[in-house]
Amino acid sequence: MNFKTFDQLSLYYETHGDPGAVPVVLIHGIGADHEMWKPQLASFPASGYFVIVPDLRGHGASDLPQTFSIADCARDLHDLLASLGIQQAHLVGISMGGMVAQQYVLQYPASALSLVLVDSLSGVTRALERFNACLAAFLLQFFPPKTQASMIVKTYSQLGHAEVGKYFETRLLSMPPAWLLAARREVNRFTVIDSLASFSLPVLVLVGDAFGKLAIDMARTSATRIPGAQLEILTGGGDPSNLLVPEAFDSRVLAFLAAHSG
Repeated sequence: MNFKTFDQLSLYYETHGDPGAVPVVLIHGIGADHEMWKPQLASFPASGYFVIVPDLRGHGASDLPQTFSIADCARDLHDLLASLGIQQAHLVGISMGGMVAQQYVLQYPASALSLVLVDSLSGVTRALERFNACLAAFLLQFFPPKTQASMIVKTYSQLGHAEVGKYFETRLLSMPPAWLLAARREVNRFTVIDSLASFSLPVLVLVGDAFGKLAIDMARTSATRIPGAQLEILTGGGDPSNLLVPEAFDSRVLAFLAAHSG
């Protein structure tokens, strides 16, 4: 299905499950699309949720915008839910999708039932984080897409998840390099750390340990700044944990959603 955004882009989305059930929005990361949620599109509706999975602007089957803004992505989701007659929903965001979800809560606090941040962050603050962010942009700017794709495939293959590497390879090679670089730079600029104290909804912060201490530290920063947030580390998980450890991911997220769905 397609939805027309405020600036007249065609935004692709799918819905799964009973429209009368509690709504959950699953928000993918940079360079991905709705198909990264395939494991959850079986388990979440079966657990009694109405699942909405959009392709963020510029991703998947959605139109490319002239410029990319995380705030625009948040507005897209709010307007999409309004068009579906949904006043409140749980938000589950992975990586950049977690950034979009945090921005959504800041822009539309009354519209979010709960927030699950997965392998994400609330802003780049420490020197090593800034270096890694700049490195990611550097690779996108100066390395050919096929070289970047082969690096991604190798990384996930070493973790025993070659199929995940192939998924990201396919998506990376289908996106205009200049636009993907612009999106990466937007991610690097994103910061809401000083606003997290205003969050007043249930929040679960999940992070995998497969990519080391830095990812865990960034997740811990978010959890520490959000009042009452829970932080849990998924053994063997990593961006994206929903694909690397889907059973553990589903178990923890579904338990959290059940506890906060009234």
